[in-house]
Amino acid sequence: MTGLPTRNVDTRWVVTAGFGLVVALTYVLFSTPPAPAYEMSIYEAYPWYFWGMAMVALLIGHYAVVEHVLQDRSGDSTWRLGLLLILVVEALLLLLPYFRGYPVYGRGDVLTHVGQVISIQATGMAGQENIYPSVHFLVLSFSYATGVEPLHLINAIGVVVSLFSMVASFALVASVYDRTRALLSLPFVTLLVGGTAHVNPSPYPQSVLLIPFVLFLFFKEQQTRSTAVRVALVLTVTALVVYHPLTTLFFLFVLGVYVVARYVHDRGILVERDAGWRSAVGATPVAHLAVGAFAAWYLGFSQVTKKIQTVVQTLVASESGTSTLDSYSSTVTETSPELIDVLRIALVNYGTSAILLTLAGLYTLWAVVTILRNRSDLSAYRTTFIGGFALFTGLTIPFLVADLVVGFGRPLMFGRLFAALLAGSLFYALYRATESKRTVRVGIYVVLAGLVVISTFGLYYSPYAIQNNHQVTESELDGAEWTLAFRDSGNPTTQYGINLRRFRDALYGTTGYTKDEVIPASTTRGPPAHFNYTEHDTLGDSYDTDRYMVLTRNGRIFYEEMYPNYREFWRFEDEDFQRLERDRTVSHVYTNGGYDTYLVRTTDDE
Repeated sequence: MTGLPTRNVDTRWVVTAGFGLVVALTYVLFSTPPAPAYEMSIYEAYPWYFWGMAMVALLIGHYAVVEHVLQDRSGDSTWRLGLLLILVVEALLLLLPYFRGYPVYGRGDVLTHVGQVISIQATGMAGQENIYPSVHFLVLSFSYATGVEPLHLINAIGVVVSLFSMVASFALVASVYDRTRALLSLPFVTLLVGGTAHVNPSPYPQSVLLIPFVLFLFFKEQQTRSTAVRVALVLTVTALVVYHPLTTLFFLFVLGVYVVARYVHDRGILVERDAGWRSAVGATPVAHLAVGAFAAWYLGFSQVTKKIQTVVQTLVASESGTSTLDSYSSTVTETSPELIDVLRIALVNYGTSAILLTLAGLYTLWAVVTILRNRSDLSAYRTTFIGGFALFTGLTIPFLVADLVVGFGRPLMFGRLFAALLAGSLFYALYRATESKRTVRVGIYVVLAGLVVISTFGLYYSPYAIQNNHQVTESELDGAEWTLAFRDSGNPTTQYGINLRRFRDALYGTTGYTKDEVIPASTTRGPPAHFNYTEHDTLGDSYDTDRYMVLTRNGRIFYEEMYPNYREFWRFEDEDFQRLERDRTVSHVYTNGGYDTYLVRTTDDE
């Protein structure tokens, strides 16, 4: 690629400034006090200039890489410092829950996974109900090595896997692309394209983040025919299967796409410059390994077979449950949100996907046009990326419009992954084909700036995306422990702002009890709106039996923080909580500042 006819800027000084921003970011992180209580948004915990410096530093890293290509600086290694800068800044962003002093980040599945780690630690085995223990053994191994409790360590797994995934993604494009195309792809594959998956140390997101490494080994084996690489491929595929069943299914789809891509190239339907790639270990043996491991591991778990049965019944039945699309449509119809709010939510939740899928779609269109003009030089691996992008983007539709147990975000994450692998190729093709080099250059930076901003503000759950922060507080852990230890199990427990079963898992492990032994399913709906003060004088009038009620700061500030402009839809307001304290049927039995347990006495006996 020919360099641009423009005034050169010494990239080294720019990168040096980027690392200066890292020093400033680190100072802000250590000088900002940890969260004193539950906070609805981690983005509000730091000043605006912190986020500005983080995004500018990321863009500087991308600038160093892109300029290395566009200015044809083949003898300069500054791009490596740019890559290091990107990884350092992203590591700081991923570590924010630790800087904020959160005991753990994750209020749902993450707490249960902590409990499963504790159970393994106590019993020495995974147990019959532990479907995917890979993350649990990984956390436990790090816990033994560092002496840190699993509760405080589990979020570090997401940091390590995310950074490893980015490095593996670059290794993947470097192994199958020429140097120029690989470097233009680098800024896109090192973005936080997984969104909240990067800070969710649960099996599915973590297993998907390992896909670039599996593909790297798969293609590397074909290049080198190395026994060591083959062994690593077998071990990695087996580990991937045990991570999550859905990831295994989607990985088999990827292998199927590769088989089709190899077929069309072998038949001469598509021209391939590197057709010499060949290996005794192709897609079929790897697929056999994955299917065999899947059958051996998962078919013995009733949870998996029941979910498979549910999906099949949904596909063949004339009616199904509420789909994601139905849920979205119903919410919009009922609340009539402002257009600006809809656009903000869509941008934060799906902006990264929209940009990457658009770039990959344009490159796919470009590839089709070049094929029709008999000038295609697609290779089997790039055809595989295009096929994977098309397949998983298309799969989001049935997952969106039908109730298929899991949401459409599962296949969409695969679609984003393949789109990121293709995005750089679009600018590579445009740069080579057009005379307006400056326009392509500007386009790259505009797109990267948009992706950096959106991916940064889509990394953590926040009111920007109508999601409450997944922070767990010490007061919630202490309060849950007290409630579980001292409550009268004969009385039902209503909860709002917390799921005591999840906290019970994290505190004591997941073995030796059933879900209903903690909080029966019939009591998980929470208290009535406004504590029914619109209908009765006391909350006790709403119940026919005495019960406990648990409230947290998360529940108290939820509507005010999440929907400040839609007060008519609030289920609870400050006046309701103030009246609760004066309610003669409600006794305050425990409080620690962020967690309250009440005893609500029915008025039926009065």
